[in-house]
Amino acid sequence: MNANGFRLQSVLDLRASALEEAQNTLGRALASLGAARDAFRESLREAGDMADAICSHTDSQPAAQLKASRQSYLEQARHVRSLQENIQECHRSVQQCREQVVKASREHEILVRLREKRLKAGQFLENRKEENLLNDVINSQRLQTRRRSSEEFQPAQLP
Repeated sequence: MNANGFRLQSVLDLRASALEEAQNTLGRALASLGAARDAFRESLREAGDMADAICSHTDSQPAAQLKASRQSYLEQARHVRSLQENIQECHRSVQQCREQVVKASREHEILVRLREKRLKAGQFLENRKEENLLNDVINSQRLQTRRRSSEEFQPAQLP
């Protein structure tokens, strides 16, 4: 393989690995987003359960216990808010990863097309060389045939 083909293949391999890495990163970002959503739902459910417990036991609880329950609910609500912000950050990360995958995919596809174009050009040149060789052989045969036929019709010279 010629030097230019080797360089193109090396770049193509690098772009393919970059595409694969971008796809893997996107997969991890999507998994992180799913985990963040699950944690958010669970935390939100726990906050709802705490709110229900506070509302249903207001008469039978002492003030200190009621205050502690409200405080733990507020902490849980803050936790839910932080998880919601985490989900938003995961969405941004997933979007960036998708953009990277699209970019890497585009670059890889361009190089694949370039390689195909280069192979077609190389094949065209090879076919052209074969055609020229075949034409040379045919022309040589025609020349020899003409020479023989002209020798047959000429009278033999005496020594």
